[in-house]
Amino acid sequence: MKRLLTVGLALALMAPPLQAQQGGHRFPRKWLIAGVGALAAGSVSALYAAYFEDDIGGCSSSTCVMGVSVAVGGLVGFMIGSEMDHLYGMRYSHAPPISLKGKALRLAVVPTDLSIKQHTAFVTGLEGIEVARADSSLEQVGFKARGLRGIGSVTSDSARNLLLVGTGTGLYRFQIRGDEPGVLVYPGEISAVASDRNRLALGLGLDLQLARVDDSVETIGSPLAGNARVVDLKWQSPSRFWALTEDDLSAYDVLPDSTPIKLGTVSFPSLSRRLTLLDTLAFVAASSGGVYAVNIRDPSAPVEVGNWSGARFAYDVAALGDLVYVAAGPEGLYVLRFTGTGFTPLGLSRGVGFVAAIEVEDGAVYALDRTGGVLRRINPVSDQ
Repeated sequence: MKRLLTVGLALALMAPPLQAQQGGHRFPRKWLIAGVGALAAGSVSALYAAYFEDDIGGCSSSTCVMGVSVAVGGLVGFMIGSEMDHLYGMRYSHAPPISLKGKALRLAVVPTDLSIKQHTAFVTGLEGIEVARADSSLEQVGFKARGLRGIGSVTSDSARNLLLVGTGTGLYRFQIRGDEPGVLVYPGEISAVASDRNRLALGLGLDLQLARVDDSVETIGSPLAGNARVVDLKWQSPSRFWALTEDDLSAYDVLPDSTPIKLGTVSFPSLSRRLTLLDTLAFVAASSGGVYAVNIRDPSAPVEVGNWSGARFAYDVAALGDLVYVAAGPEGLYVLRFTGTGFTPLGLSRGVGFVAAIEVEDGAVYALDRTGGVLRRINPVSDQ
């Protein structure tokens, strides 16, 4: 019996060394918990043996009680540990666990989305927009659009003190600095908005509209009708922007005072949600389809060059160098490396909460934890 207790104790004490010997690999919990269970049951049965020495028949002797207790404790621990190993395997089946360091800002709004531009973060929420510094201080600086309902896409221009907020009922203009009330500058549904200097690309549900913004918004050319809802817009240069719909990604050239000209298109088999551009690459978060990489060097013929579908649902994507960060909702934050022809998963961080949106600014990654109500500034993986 002492031998059984010794084995259980050895399993419990050897787990950390064994884990280190395996080069950082996780020691199976089924064996660890089995050893702990056997040790705990053996300790309790040892107390029984110390106070009850009489043998009244059956399995009442100290030897029998200790043997059965250790066996049952080890079995129960093995079953619990096996379930933990199974859950761990499911969670990290596509990427190993990774710890991400950084800073967190507790938000006052119930967050829904995130936009960062020119060192300023705009966190949209049910109560309005919370504004914070997108730098190492990560400080809250105020609120905008209080009481405005159905806030969706947001864009800004700090140099012009301009904040544009898209909603289901129209586009509103606010000051970033100042307390003047917002003004409705364009009525109708705004599904996406992106600004470049004094020009706007607007998603009007299924349609696209180019506009000029100053004290008011003046449309340029006629709306472009589409077949799918516009969900994201990004300017690549003063003369070109990219429009992501639920079905595809398209390039548009912009000529002075005229309707944009559509160039090339690439389609995706799953519902597209978010877009980010990096040099000659576009990365698309496509819900259950994962993340797509598209070569946009030739805007007339964009080509898909990679797909990673490890996340159950890709809410958003951001790129920093060759690292691609995927907001995977309740799964957390995936970190991938894009190799030019595909993706290599580096890790999954579950400690950052329900990651619903992600942005990159000045070499740092900003992740929005929707459930925890936190905006996180994460150090790049190379600096961890």
